[in-house]
Amino acid sequence: GGLYGKKSILEEMPPFLRGGEMIEYVTREDATYAELPHKFEAGTVNAAGAVGLEAAIKYIQNVGLKNIEENDNHLASLLMSGMKQLKGVSIIGHQDPLRHCGIVTFTIDGVHPHDIASILDTEHIAVRAGHHCAQPLMQKLGVNSTARASLYFYNTEDEVSLFLEKLSLVRKWMGLE
Repeated sequence: GGLYGKKSILEEMPPFLRGGEMIEYVTREDATYAELPHKFEAGTVNAAGAVGLEAAIKYIQNVGLKNIEENDNHLASLLMSGMKQLKGVSIIGHQDPLRHCGIVTFTIDGVHPHDIASILDTEHIAVRAGHHCAQPLMQKLGVNSTARASLYFYNTEDEVSLFLEKLSLVRKWMGLE
């Protein structure tokens, strides 16, 4: 991970972890911290993580952010268009696929989102189910929980079609049709 912020604020902000070379001097009552950025680097630096992050950034740059965005929007459009044709499926949130960033949240009438996730899991399809750490939003939307499908540039049109095919069977598998 990383920490990004205004230098003057970071200089005033205390570190939340302590240890290693981030401490200049320590007593029983207080500590003096190293200058930025070392002030927030407690313990041993995660060198493998830094190398992995660099490789991931280069990979994304090579694919191209515009290509990723266009692919995500295209797949979200296909997914949402197909979901709107399915009985009992409700897309939560904005109905414009371009506003979803490849993430589509939904419910199925009469089926708990955890059941949706479990059923799709038996078909080797992963979705997230629950309140997504957003309980106030769920209350405002009038739902207890939702299922969420997330698309990215490594997903294909065929996978969207397979997802829609399996999603169309969930109500049947639950004995609702």
